[in-house]
Amino acid sequence: MDAVNMLAADVWLRSAKRSGGTMKILLIVVAIIAVAVFVFFMGGQPPLRGAGQLAASDQTVIVSRARPPLTFAPAADMRLQGLGNRTLRPKTRHSVDGDARIWFAVYGNGTGTLVTAVADTEGTWEWEAAHHPAFPAIRAQQYAYKGETLYESLMQLDGDSDPFCTDHAACLAYRAKLLLNFRKTQVIMEYHEPVPEAQVRDIAFDGAALNAFQQRARKACEILMTDKAWLEANIKGFKKLDGAEDRYSRTRLSRWVGEVEREGRP
Repeated sequence: MDAVNMLAADVWLRSAKRSGGTMKILLIVVAIIAVAVFVFFMGGQPPLRGAGQLAASDQTVIVSRARPPLTFAPAADMRLQGLGNRTLRPKTRHSVDGDARIWFAVYGNGTGTLVTAVADTEGTWEWEAAHHPAFPAIRAQQYAYKGETLYESLMQLDGDSDPFCTDHAACLAYRAKLLLNFRKTQVIMEYHEPVPEAQVRDIAFDGAALNAFQQRARKACEILMTDKAWLEANIKGFKKLDGAEDRYSRTRLSRWVGEVEREGRP
């Protein structure tokens, strides 16, 4: 009887080992299939933020394909100087920095510099309310723009605070900003011109000069609030962006976009 029991136990043990080996193989196969499905459905999909060519002008522009679908239309004389994406650590009113990412393009026409950008917060962060500008404003206003609220501001900036004004003592900057997707997305169009050294101290009080600059800035670029069908028909060669050049400091970019706060704050 003992011999019979031992034989039965040996047969069961071998069967269990074979079953265990089969189970391991099945688990490996399932894991491979899961990875393949992820790569097919996620890796093969175009990114939601990136750049493409505007069909009407062949200019390379920043494109958002989802939440919200939009792009930019720089003036015809604006020539691309650089573009890229970068992770950010915006300031907060907490003991830690926030998390965000920016996709941006920089243009120039020999007189001024144009910056277009889409910046998304990550995790539980959202952009601060629009009445908290990234820098002190000389002039600020807001108005309805294609179903959203557009916030305009004029500022005087220098290279220590602005990653796009590094070759001049000071720049006059115009910023048009949209806060979308429950303040998770910030859309920025900013135009800069250098301030002559003799005017640095007084430009903020020169109403005529500010008005003329603001009109030039508004003509430098248009924010196009669109839909996916329009993007498919009017954007060519859409692709993700590589990391930005080192000259576009992450520290300065993080300050440039403004502060973030925890979701759900009043």
